[in-house]
Amino acid sequence: MEALRDGDPRQVGPYTLLGRLGEGGMGVVYLGRAPDGTRVAVKLIHARMDADPGFRRRFAREVSAAKRVARFCTAPVLDADVEGDVAYLVTEHVEGPSLGDVVRSSGPLRGSALDGLAASMAMALRAIHGAGVVHRDLKPSNVLLSQVGLKVIDFGIAQLADAEVSSAIVGTPSYMSPEQVSGATIGPASDIFSWGCTVAFAAGGVPPFGSGSVPTVLLRIVNETPDLRGLTGPLRELVVASLTKNPALRPTAQDLMDRLSASDMPGSGASAGGTALPGGAGGGRPTAQGVTAGTTGSGATSGTGPGATTGTTGPGATTGTTGPGATTGTTGPGGRAGDGAGGPHHPGDHEPPDVPAGGEGGEPRHRPAAGRQRKVVAAASAVIVAVAGVSAALMWRDQGSAGTGSTPARNDAGATRQARENPLRARSEVSFYSPPEPGASRQAALWTKERPADAELMSRLAAVPHAIRLGRPEVRSKIDETIRAAGGRGGVPVFLVNRLPGGDCLPVEPAEPAAYQEWIKGVAHQIGQAGAVVILEPSSLVKLPGTEKCDKDGSPDQRYRDLRQAVRSLKSNPRTAVYLDGSQDFWPGTDVMARRLIAAGIEEADGFFVNTAGFERTDESVEYGKALSACVSVQLSTGRDACPKDVPVDRSRMPHFVVDTARNGQGSWEPAKKYDDPQVWCNPPGRGVGPRPTTATGEELVDAYLWIARPGTSGGRCRRDTDGEKDPERGVVSPELGEWWADLALERAKNANPPLR
Repeated sequence: MEALRDGDPRQVGPYTLLGRLGEGGMGVVYLGRAPDGTRVAVKLIHARMDADPGFRRRFAREVSAAKRVARFCTAPVLDADVEGDVAYLVTEHVEGPSLGDVVRSSGPLRGSALDGLAASMAMALRAIHGAGVVHRDLKPSNVLLSQVGLKVIDFGIAQLADAEVSSAIVGTPSYMSPEQVSGATIGPASDIFSWGCTVAFAAGGVPPFGSGSVPTVLLRIVNETPDLRGLTGPLRELVVASLTKNPALRPTAQDLMDRLSASDMPGSGASAGGTALPGGAGGGRPTAQGVTAGTTGSGATSGTGPGATTGTTGPGATTGTTGPGATTGTTGPGGRAGDGAGGPHHPGDHEPPDVPAGGEGGEPRHRPAAGRQRKVVAAASAVIVAVAGVSAALMWRDQGSAGTGSTPARNDAGATRQARENPLRARSEVSFYSPPEPGASRQAALWTKERPADAELMSRLAAVPHAIRLGRPEVRSKIDETIRAAGGRGGVPVFLVNRLPGGDCLPVEPAEPAAYQEWIKGVAHQIGQAGAVVILEPSSLVKLPGTEKCDKDGSPDQRYRDLRQAVRSLKSNPRTAVYLDGSQDFWPGTDVMARRLIAAGIEEADGFFVNTAGFERTDESVEYGKALSACVSVQLSTGRDACPKDVPVDRSRMPHFVVDTARNGQGSWEPAKKYDDPQVWCNPPGRGVGPRPTTATGEELVDAYLWIARPGTSGGRCRRDTDGEKDPERGVVSPELGEWWADLALERAKNANPPLR
């Protein structure tokens, strides 16, 4: 640590500054003391940048990015001020040498120390990418070997993965990916390349693409093969795969974790000797050095002097995807193009899906270490114990988040599976939990004085438990708050997952399926072992690629793979119930929907849901659900595409289902006027909310009645095949799809059957 200089402040906010830890293009990082005596790292932004409002906004995004990453893998953000006279960020002060320091002072790593390092960095990247962040400058000096385990730090040029920016060439040249060199859009796959470079450095003691002038190193990265001295066996294969020039062919952080932690052969480390990580197996000696907070600007190499970097620096620009995730699973029977999905366009009344941002990466088509699986991590070093011991359940949430406190059960082949429990099938009736419905709650507050009776009705509508939508990239806090509150009140939350690539028949970018799977894994980790229900992607099996009304030249295979893998990820939790799209009666038909449900993995799910896009009466929906369930059983048992009535039904293979009763109190609408296309699903007049959520359905196959669709949101512009913007039935221009509509909500509350009480 360097002493404070004459021009340095002695106090920033409530923090007393004790000395300088480092300086970079963005500002200066100081060692500080918090009011309670805790030592912290305080990053103070340079005045020339501080005065720029645009930079302030970017800095605020940086703070938000840092807060999203789980505490165990980085120095957590403790405090920040992005609006005061001086912008600053306060993080935990991490003591310990950097990987670069250890290798330079004591030599390359070997054996379990090297394996543990590789696995710990992969675990950290999985958490980083799961939080929607791309680090962009992973390198040996940004890997700290602290007493509590490995920490990947310095998000100075980290990019949030859920917004659009023009990607500048930033990063440390020796560890940059080819797409960084070319100035292309950067995604999580870029961090995987840097992971491979860092592991290669740890094993060989030199950067894999050598040193020298910046142009020389960059040319090698784009055109030449890496120097992988010191790497052997499966770990070498993983590093080779991670250093593939094409980002779409690299493994994901989850792939790395899977390969590093599973299998049946001895470890990959080279011969005995080399350096163990501080506190790890192997007897290597740690270097006793301080902590340097080497902040870095765009394209700058942070300091590699004694100690390690802390804090987060650099402009908070953003990139496209939330991280590629491995998509596995096979396509089941059925699912051919043109299998009868005709009928009208039927978007339903739920909120429109968020379209995931594009970006580099993509579904991995190359799997490292093909053929037999071999074990890389034979013995856990202190680093992997320290990090993994915090629990894989923390991968997508901060330490202490709600859930369970232990690692969720895995559903992978060969893994030990915990006992499964569908929270809807408890012996006694289940109560549901959701926060008050926001639109109805706001409306009740607005009408309290002027329209007290209507306000009371809106309050009752708001109090009915409803499905909580998960459609945006950042949903961690929403899940966490819901799980905590549900646990405190003894209720079961229902989540509606609505973010599938290609939803509503939109085109799909190559990187989107993998990014979606990474996001789904994050949702699963955040739910943990708490009891929860997931309604997985309404309309996903109705508006299907390769069918007449939805890109008839496309193929449903990717859709089926996406849903199968999503089911597996969510069902890795022992108490998460997952239901697939079962559409509704007459559209597109039971034979067709049965084939699609089988192809999408209905046998691995808890069942299907019906009526989310319709207004069918409950008894009619139940009868349709029973028919569809029987058809699924027949097709599974016989392998046929149809469901002949003379074939016996195997009741053991009949899937259960849930019914959306949020808008079916008055049944479907039959217009009195003649329309070429009446759009009976679009804001039909005179409809009302239906039976309240319950598991007391009286039907063996019906796990619950749920409120999935929001009764007070618009189904979109309803022209009913007429000219103009107005709905000819209502005489008004309807709000856009998914928007709150007070008059519609009040109408449905007044027409409730049974009445709202």
